[in-house]
Amino acid sequence: MILTLTELQDRNVDDSLVLEPELKRLLDKYIDDYSDDFVQDMSHISQAANYAGNIAVDAIVHLKDNLYRCDYSYDWAIAWTCSGTQEAGRVKEKVRFTVETDGELHFKFLKLDA
Repeated sequence: MILTLTELQDRNVDDSLVLEPELKRLLDKYIDDYSDDFVQDMSHISQAANYAGNIAVDAIVHLKDNLYRCDYSYDWAIAWTCSGTQEAGRVKEKVRFTVETDGELHFKFLKLDA
């Protein structure tokens, strides 16, 4: 997935100490618009688990060069209609991405084959 942040165009992307908080702020601002890409398979919780919102960027970590890691989390819920009960929790995920000088962020989501 590619996300273009016009706010980063023509910026020095080499200074990770300055870029980390800026990336966190910008990704937190836009992540809800891309929740379909960020929300991963929840079958490890249950086949009935569904995304329940509240996606947020927890941290941005500089790894090396223009490679970063985004730590994020979101809520899940299961409505057991037969028993009238509900379960809920929060998932924590990580994704690596690169920052290009044109403001493009290239995310590398791990996709498991079924």
